[in-house]
Amino acid sequence: MQTNVTPTDGMVINEDTEFASGTYILPHGLSIGADGITLRGAGTVIRGEMQQGIGIKIEGRRGVTVRDLSIGSYHYGLRADDCDDLTIQDVMVRDTAEIQGIDSFLYLWPSIEDAYGGAILLHRVRGGVVRGCDLQHQMHGVQLYGCSGLTIERNNASFNSGWGVYLSETTDSLVQDNQLDFCNRVYRRPEDGSIRVEADAAAIVLVRSSSRNKFLRNSCLCGGDGIFVAGYYHPGGVTPCNDNLFEANDCRLSPNNAIESTFSQGNIFRGNDCSRSNYGFWMGYSWDTVIEQNTVEYNRFVGIAIEHGHTNHIRENRIRLNGEGVRLWTRGGAVVPYWPGWEVSYGETVEDNLIENNTTGFSGYTGPETLAQCRGYILRGNTFHDNRVGVHFSRVEDCAVAANTFRANIEAALRLVGAPDVRATDNIFEGNRADLIELHL
Repeated sequence: MQTNVTPTDGMVINEDTEFASGTYILPHGLSIGADGITLRGAGTVIRGEMQQGIGIKIEGRRGVTVRDLSIGSYHYGLRADDCDDLTIQDVMVRDTAEIQGIDSFLYLWPSIEDAYGGAILLHRVRGGVVRGCDLQHQMHGVQLYGCSGLTIERNNASFNSGWGVYLSETTDSLVQDNQLDFCNRVYRRPEDGSIRVEADAAAIVLVRSSSRNKFLRNSCLCGGDGIFVAGYYHPGGVTPCNDNLFEANDCRLSPNNAIESTFSQGNIFRGNDCSRSNYGFWMGYSWDTVIEQNTVEYNRFVGIAIEHGHTNHIRENRIRLNGEGVRLWTRGGAVVPYWPGWEVSYGETVEDNLIENNTTGFSGYTGPETLAQCRGYILRGNTFHDNRVGVHFSRVEDCAVAANTFRANIEAALRLVGAPDVRATDNIFEGNRADLIELHL
């Protein structure tokens, strides 16, 4: 390895190299010119000008390692295209390109040609790791386009105005033990000038068929959303993000949704903390999803909300102190004409949950916009304790409430509005003001 090397502008690295300590202004950055290269710093800072260009560029290489460097003031701190077995470790990136602030709403589906600036962008990288990097205080931390088999771990991409980790068409990868807090964005709505923290910023974002990935033990506190799984619908079809596992992530304190997942199938959400947000889970047009063993508390509107979903399983969660605990419903909307068969929610199972101290523990209904009625909701083995109303149904068909325990609900254990088709069997009722209220409107 060459040591104590002084980096120069536009330099091509063709052998193992350790840079000399110091700060170097390199407007054109540098690039890796051979396979199997290790590039490292020793208190080395490289900086560009005017947030333009790429700090370190790697293209078409295998087995490259970049570590122990600080990079700043480029469009991308580091960008790799068409590489295999890439390692980026203990790199700090700051001050990369950002779009205009308060009046800019993020676009979730930019192509690689239009990708936002950010700390690290990997495009068609197969295998490798991004580990222990400091990617805070800019727009985006790690952006992955068309990648597979990557591990993104123990990085800090907090306090960004866009996304901590972003996946587009990225599969079979592992994102674990990252600090991705306060990835949010202040936005001024043009229609009324109101200012909110939103604009589709999030700690973790998945788009365009990003499937079969694992997200474990990430801290996603105070994100615009904590985690956003954005399956995409359009008149010609859908690009869902399917069969991902989200486990033991901390997604509390979002001003919007702790976890949002839409237009996607087969995802598993297990053991996450989705509390103290507007919504714990927002799951529009999701199907075959498992939501289990999560903590869902103190959410302003709803703990778990699924509109136009089907065959989802909600089980073994702690759903407490929310506006509503669980809401399964439909409301029509512009999407429905493109999704025949999705006019209503159906085949949903809610079992073995603790649902307590909510205004309404469970609400299942069909909105007035839809003529057909939601059907096939099964509530089984849950404990409904100290809610104002334990279970509410309106305009549903073929629903079952079986083997649940209703205890000390303030207004009613079970409220049925408009004679919905609901079978209640083998339930235990203890100390409710009323076990059943039927309202014929």
